[in-house]
This record gives sequence, C-alpha cells and structure tokens, in this order.
Amino acid sequence: MLKAVRLATLLVYFIICVNGSKTSRLRGKEINECLQKSKDINKGCDFIKCFHERYKCNDESVTAWAHALCQSFPKEIILQFTPPGQQMMISIQNCTQNFLARTYRQRKKLNCAGFETEYFSNVAKCYAYEQTFCQVFKDNRQIFMQQATAVMLTRPRALQVFSIAAKNCTRFSY
Repeated sequence: MLKAVRLATLLVYFIICVNGSKTSRLRGKEINECLQKSKDINKGCDFIKCFHERYKCNDESVTAWAHALCQSFPKEIILQFTPPGQQMMISIQNCTQNFLARTYRQRKKLNCAGFETEYFSNVAKCYAYEQTFCQVFKDNRQIFMQQATAVMLTRPRALQVFSIAAKNCTRFSY
C-alpha cells in the first residue's frame, strides 16, 4: 500500500513537472504581503518579483522578463517623461499590476510557459486603453529607446505588442 501511495505521488509530481505548472506553497500571510506590494506603484517591481518567485518560473520566463522591464522604468525614469507620458506609463503599470494581482489571488498553480500568451494579451489591452499612446511615444521616444530597447529585444512578443499599439500612429516627423 505504501509503495502504491509513493508511486501515485511520484506520478502526480511528474505530471505537474511535465506540464510546466508551478504550485505555490506560500501561506496566507505571505500572499497578502505580496499583494500589498501590487497596490503601491513604488513597490510594483517587488510585487512582480514576488509573483515570479511564488510560481517558481525559470529565469527565461515572462515573469522574469516583466521584472527586468519594470526595473528599466523606475520612478526616476518615469519622471523624465512629459506629464502625459508619466500618466500613460503609470496607467499601463497599474493595468498590468491589476492583471497580475488578479492572477495572483485566483491561482495556486501557473503554467509559466503558457502564461506568456495570457500576459502579453493583457499588456496589449493595457496599451489599447491609452488614447494618447502615439503622441506620448513621439514626445518621449528617446527615453523609451534608451530604457526599453535591450529588454524588449529579448521577447519578440513584447515587440509584437508594442507594434500593435503603434499600428494606428501616423509616421513620426523627425
């Protein structure tokens, strides 16, 4: 009987690993502490790191990438944008954080590889809500290029989302 239980446990573990699902083993207090970080724009990167660690996604996952992108746009950088640019960046960060917080509250398991599609679909919606994107990008393109290019190039889906957001922009005059 004990061998059968061990075999069943091993089989369940194998299925979880093969499917890429990661299970959280955090307690309620740790989950709540992490969720609190999602509500503070100054701790947003801490929340994304916490999200990444909860689901134990690897360093090539979209959660690790999102953390790197977040760190590329700290508060000091966002304050260099024009006032409409600052507002747009904060709105996009809030939109993305809200999606991650909902996911964090609702899921004990996450298929890290499969989550990438869901994440970028949400990011595209966050950009789509921003009516001022074209003007903000035009007015702040140097900051965007300085800060995001290296991180964006590591994720083709990110470039795709960004180009979808920019598709309705007319040609910029340089």
